[in-house]
Parts: sequence; structure tokens; C-alpha cells
Amino acid sequence: MNMLESVWAVVPAAGRGVRAGGDIPKQFVEIAGKTILEWTASKLISLPEVSGAVIALPHGHETCDLTNGIVRSLALQHGKPVLAVTGGPTRQESVGLALQELPPDVSWVVVHDASRPLFSRELALRAIQAARQHSAAICGIAVTDTVKAVTPPRQGELRFVHGTLSRDGTIMVQTPQVFRLSLLKQCHEMARRDGFTGTDDGQLLERYGHRVAVVEGERTNVKVTFPEDFALASALLQNQMDGLETGAEVSPGESNRPRPGYRRKVRTRRLKRLYQASVPVTGFGFDVHPLVDGRKCILGGVELPWSRGLSGHSDADVLCHAVADAILGALAMGDIGKWFPPGDPRFRDARSLGLLSDIWSVAGESSEILHLDCTLVAQEPRLSPYIEYMRYNISQALSIPVDRVSIKATSPEGLGSLGQGQGIAAFCVATLITKGRG
Repeated sequence: MNMLESVWAVVPAAGRGVRAGGDIPKQFVEIAGKTILEWTASKLISLPEVSGAVIALPHGHETCDLTNGIVRSLALQHGKPVLAVTGGPTRQESVGLALQELPPDVSWVVVHDASRPLFSRELALRAIQAARQHSAAICGIAVTDTVKAVTPPRQGELRFVHGTLSRDGTIMVQTPQVFRLSLLKQCHEMARRDGFTGTDDGQLLERYGHRVAVVEGERTNVKVTFPEDFALASALLQNQMDGLETGAEVSPGESNRPRPGYRRKVRTRRLKRLYQASVPVTGFGFDVHPLVDGRKCILGGVELPWSRGLSGHSDADVLCHAVADAILGALAMGDIGKWFPPGDPRFRDARSLGLLSDIWSVAGESSEILHLDCTLVAQEPRLSPYIEYMRYNISQALSIPVDRVSIKATSPEGLGSLGQGQGIAAFCVATLITKGRG
């Protein structure tokens, strides 16, 4: 590999993650403060050897606000081009479609699964260096468990062993995998012509007679596949963020291996908490404030162009207050008035969206938000044009995907004080899971 030859990364992230058991694709699930996709792609793009990346996304996700925000953030953070393309129904098709989008000057490609956020920089470098010598390199770890050949599964019946396989000469394959781009594209084209589908890109090169080098993988390079994998990945990523015992920070692309003279902290309490069973909890929040002259009208952090605003000690954002009370109620942590007393001069005219973020910085240590369902009740002003901006603001304040925030607006149809335009009310139901409380 010529050191001047361009290297790009391809991240197949178009799978639906059925085995993970969630309502959204696993790559968009947030663990340790970021989505799995962000953890993985950021580590790849931060490698000095990598000049850019193409991410293959599920159909429809390549244009949604969440993924657009992730792609823009990655590009700005690392100062490198990041492209999003629509993936295919199989991993192989997703990689093939991403390869077509690589710039013409690219010579080498690093293919890495979106669901493996825990690889180290050293592992990627080992694979790149091996590919320099052999044109293709994968990584893998030795099989340590006994491997049995069993009968095919039949519904409602047990399987039966019909042989024990030798572990000698056997590995469990991981990514990243590194290839000369022209060679990998050729093998993808031949596989497409032959109607062949492999389980990884290395298998395509094997099929068409090319040697593939193997470098030692990492046991911590976990692939998030099943529900229990989320707890393990979260614990390991959180431990990475905790850094070394001296308090030194570890950048996303930096090795997490202890340096000479330092010992890594083992966060046994954190690990224990994350492995305990998560508990679903629900909270309800309500707030109402009168409309008065001379005040800004702020809802969900959005300033509405209206002649009157909500009266209160802070900016009186009833939507943020209702969301905060719903979260606090779910966790039995009091209410927003307990956290930010209305008579305290420190919070006069305070931005409620910021207060909500402050609450979550504490509450989020022991919980994760699954969904917020909010309803605004107002005769006026008309709120529907601003709903999407409110959803985005609240998702950012709580560090959750915007599709976890539902906001609806309804009119009281002229009934009562709200119907006379004297105020605005907000309701919120928050569904959370606790992280091994108890």
C-alpha cells in the first residue's frame, strides 16, 4: 500500500436488527450517550489513515433528520467527507452499493460493521498493514468453546448432536476488514453475476481464489446483536469514557489500552448496575401558565411570533415543564419546583429548555427515555407550524432521537379559561427504563 494512496471506510448500517428485539434498528439505539452508529463511524473516521467514509443506511433513513444530523456532525467533527447512501436488503448488497459511491481516487477500503463500536485503533492498523502486504486482510479470534455440529432446528423439537468439530485452524471473524478497492469491487461484481451471497467480504475473495490474511482480533470487539449485548457494550464504552485512573481523556479514535505507568479503573459498581435487569417506569407531567402582555411566548424552546407570552418566574415554557415533571415523576425524583424553586432569583427568566437538560444530566445517569407523548392545549396561537422545531429542541436537550418525542396540539374549543385564550397547558407521559436500579 503506497502511503499516498487514499483509504476510505465503508460502514454497512442498513440492517433492521431483528435479533436485537427493539422497535428501531439497533444502530440507532443510544448507549453511553451516543447512537451505536455514531460510536462506530466516529472511531473509523478519526483514524488518520482514513480520508472519508460512506455509510449505507436503511431505506428512508438516509434522508431523515436523525441520520442527516449524525452525518453532518461526523463530517464537521473530523473535517472529512461523510456520505450516506441507501443500503440493500443484505449486508453484501449494502457494501456493494457503498463501494459505487467512493471517489475515483480511492485505492483502499476499510469495511466495518456498524454494530461493532468497540474496536481499537491498533486493531484497524494491524488490518491495514496486513492488507498492504497481501491486498486483503481480516481479523478474527480463536474459538475457545467446544463446537458441535447439530441437526437442523425443527419447530417445537430439540436439536441433536451428530459430531464434534475441531477448533484447530478455526477462528471467529470480526471487522474491520481491509481490501484493495479494485479487487473487492471485482469480487462483488462476480458474486452478483453468480447470484452468490457471502456472510462477509472476505468470503467473496476466498470464493474467487484470492488469499486473505488474518490478523489477531480483540475479544472486546463485541458485535451488538442480541438485547443483552447492549448492556455489555454500554459498560465497555462507559469505561472507555471514564478514562484512565489519572483522569486523562481518551479520544474516540485513541487506543483504550492502559499506558505504561497507569492502571485502568475497574468500574465494578457501574458494570453490576448495567447488568441488572432494567425496569420500565412511567411518569405523568402537567403544567399551565396564563398568557399576559409584555412576555415572550416560548414553547419547547421555540419563540412563537405572538403578541402575548406566558407568565412565570422562568420563561414559563409549559411544555418543557410538563416533560421535566413526567421524567422526574417516573423516577420518583420530585418535581421541577423542587429542583428549581420559583422564588429563587437564580432562575428568574431562566430558559426552561436548559433546565430540562440539567435535570436529565442527573436523571439520565440511572435511566433511558424510551418515549415522550406530549399534548399542548391552546385556543391561540396556532401551534402546528412549530411542532417539529419543538420536537427537535426537546430531543437535543435530552440527547435522544427525535422519533422518541411526540408532540400534539389541540384546541379547547372555546371552553373554560383556556378556551377564552387566557393561558396554555401542557401534558406529558414519559416512558423510561431504569438502568439496574435497586
